[in-house]
Parts: sequence; C-alpha cells; structure tokens
Amino acid sequence: MRVCSPHCGLFAGSGLGGEVYECGLLRGLADQGMDLEILLAGGQPYEEGIPRWNVRRVVPSRGVRWWVAPFVFPSYIKATYDRVGFDLIRAHSVRHIGPAALLARRLYRLPVPIVTHHHHLDPSPLNTVLERRILQASDQIITDSQYSRQQLIDELHLDTSNVHVVYCGVDHKFVPMPKDPALLERWGLVGKRVLLCTGVLTARKNQVMLIEVLARVRQAMGNNVALMLIGDGPMRKEIEQRASAAGLRDAVVFTGRLPEEDKIATINLADVFVFSSLLEGFALAPQEAMACAKPVVALAVASLPETIDNGTSGFLVKAGDVEAFAARVVDLLRDDELRARVGSVGAERVKRLFSWDQTVQNVFRVYRDAVDEYAARRLAAEPRAWTAGIGGGSNERS
Repeated sequence: MRVCSPHCGLFAGSGLGGEVYECGLLRGLADQGMDLEILLAGGQPYEEGIPRWNVRRVVPSRGVRWWVAPFVFPSYIKATYDRVGFDLIRAHSVRHIGPAALLARRLYRLPVPIVTHHHHLDPSPLNTVLERRILQASDQIITDSQYSRQQLIDELHLDTSNVHVVYCGVDHKFVPMPKDPALLERWGLVGKRVLLCTGVLTARKNQVMLIEVLARVRQAMGNNVALMLIGDGPMRKEIEQRASAAGLRDAVVFTGRLPEEDKIATINLADVFVFSSLLEGFALAPQEAMACAKPVVALAVASLPETIDNGTSGFLVKAGDVEAFAARVVDLLRDDELRARVGSVGAERVKRLFSWDQTVQNVFRVYRDAVDEYAARRLAAEPRAWTAGIGGGSNERS
C-alpha cells in the first residue's frame, strides 16, 4: 500500500507531542511494508534515511500555517499521484491537512479515499463550520479515545459509524531505570523528592495548578520536594511568576524542550508523575511515565479515565481540587510500597493496552479496509468504467 501524507512539520526532536507521535507512527507503518509519500514543508527538519519514507519538499520554506495549507498542498498531492500513484491520502490533522486533502481530491478527481485523524476538539467557533464539514467528507476517521469519539457526537452531531478508536501507543524504549546521578546534579535535584510533568506549557495543560500542589506537598513533606517541568511554551512566564509569588521559584526546575533521546532518563528522575491537563484526546505523557513504572496523579477529565485505572495504576482527582491532588501525592511520597505497587501496575497496563505495535497494526488495518471499501463502492457505482479500464487498454486511472 502506498499512502500520501502531507505535513507542516515532522521532527521528533521538535519536542512537540504531535510530531513525536507522527514520526513514531509513520516509522511503524513503514516497518509494516507501507510506502509513504511524505509532503513536508520546506525548511522543516526530519530524520533522513528511514526506509519507505519518500520525502518531497513543498513551499513556502518557512513552514505552512493551517489557513495556508489548502493553497499549497493540493497541487503537490496531484503531482505525487501523477508521478508514483498512491492508494490513500491521510490527513494527520483535521484542520491543518483535512481541507487540503479534500480539495485535492475534488479538484483533480483523484480516485482515492481519505482517512482523517482526529485527536480532540479545542473550544472554537470554527468547529461546526470547519471540523464538522471535513470529518463528514472523510471516508474514515481515526480518533484517539472514546472521549474524542463522543465529542464528535455531542458537539458536532456527527454519525460516527465510520469512526475508529485507536489508542496512541507508547514506544517500547520507555522502561524503568535508576535515577541518573549526573542528571540529578545537572538539575540541582540531589537529595530531592521529584514531582515531574512533561508537556507544552499552555493554559490547557494547566501547569499553574502544580505550583499550588507543590506548596501543599512541601507543607506536609518538607522543603526537599521539587517540581520538574519538561517542556516550554507561552505559559512559562506566568508559571515562573506564580512560583516566585509563592516563594517556590528555587523549587521549580524548568528544563525547556529536551532532546527526545534525553527524555526517558529524565522521566526516570521522578518519584511521582503529576499531570494537570484539562483536555486530552489521549494523554500520552502519563502513559510514558507509567511505562517507566512511575505512579501518576492526574485529573479525572477527558480521556484520562480511559487510560488510568483510578486507585490501581494511578490516581485521578476532580478538576480544580488542589487539596485532593496534593493529598494523593503525599500518600505516594510517604509510602514506598504503595509507590512501587502503583508504578508496577501502571507499567503492566501500558504494556498490555497501549503498545506501539497495537497502535500501528490497528491504524494499518483501518487504512487497508478504507482502500478496499472505497474500491468496492467505485466498482459498484461504475462497473462499466472499471471494466473498460481493465480490459480495453485505457491509460486512464480508475
């Protein structure tokens, strides 16, 4: 199977969760024998030399915004089809790539299905105008969780009979390991109990709440508790100001964006992984921490109850309940046996339910079925055109 996959960015080293996920998924699909015609905004980095990745640059060279993509990608999609052909177009993002994929198929009458990946709906007045129309016109939809699927019903009033829930997978390289003394020294964490969170510093991720949590945990446990935030983003300044106002600036470590190769060892510095996000189609960060046998405390919102079994593989608390959140963290820090047990159950749960192999195989199956179903519909609708193309020596694509 050959798949066309347009991208505005595709580099695991970017530190952006979406690009990390896409790189892992496309690598896995290539390992399954899929040929990938990747259209990538010029100037954007990517990992070269991956078998079955055929990368073609598009302009402009500084990247493509979502509202520009429909004017850029369609002609490249058509040129790729003319040059090598493909069986399917995948839109990895509803808003960023969906309009371009649908426009290319309509303008150039490309006889291929479109599979669109939906992660979650952020609050936006455009959802019912843009996302709804794109998803309605897609042949198949892959979404990350039952929560995300339910969003499509509740907010967009969509028929979800063509929506497939495929949980994101955790790479097998995320494993427990001892704390690295050099990293502890580097980040000033020697002798500290570490609360750790990974993710872009944005309002949706809600890391400002963790400053309040840290204050309460230190009241109960003493000043040897620190908070480590892996990632960067527009909320960093506000989080720093909140920490300073609470007298905790020296207790909060901001790593900024870390190279992907440093991520696992850094996660393993944690005693407890804390996750304060308010909206996640699938929260990959807690799953990566669980794979490293780290107990997780998170909010009982969005898709989190699907991925964390409250009380066994982690703890979930009501959104906004800082006291309960801090209490769960304190329970874990005080009880080594509880911390080890929850971490072990979490690691087993990830291995059983959220492996990369399962994700790749399930996505591959949806793509294959989409191609087969689209071909069957075309054959039923245009049997004579297909017969003529096969038996009459026509050079036209069918």
